[in-house]
Amino acid sequence: MSLEPLLPAGCAEALAVVDRYYRTAGSTRLSQQAAATEAYQGMMGASLEAEGAVHPVTVALSQDFSEMRFILAGMVSGDYAAVQARTSRDVQTLRDVCNTN
Repeated sequence: MSLEPLLPAGCAEALAVVDRYYRTAGSTRLSQQAAATEAYQGMMGASLEAEGAVHPVTVALSQDFSEMRFILAGMVSGDYAAVQARTSRDVQTLRDVCNTN
């Protein structure tokens, strides 16, 4: 019997947040805003559990999701597509750090 390798602290929760975000974001501004808000809150929680190299990535993702929700809510101006692209890069970094490619 082989055991699956343990993920670094914070990875499981952070990866679950990312997965939930991508499943729920949808194509409307309202659904994307709701998904970004939920992801921001979830990633903040994940960052509390994260250790080592995982922690700064979860903090960066929290900031990404926060910026996305503020842009979508019209609270700040910004390039939503650019924030999405940065978020995708940060998600890939999270996958790299968690060794889940």
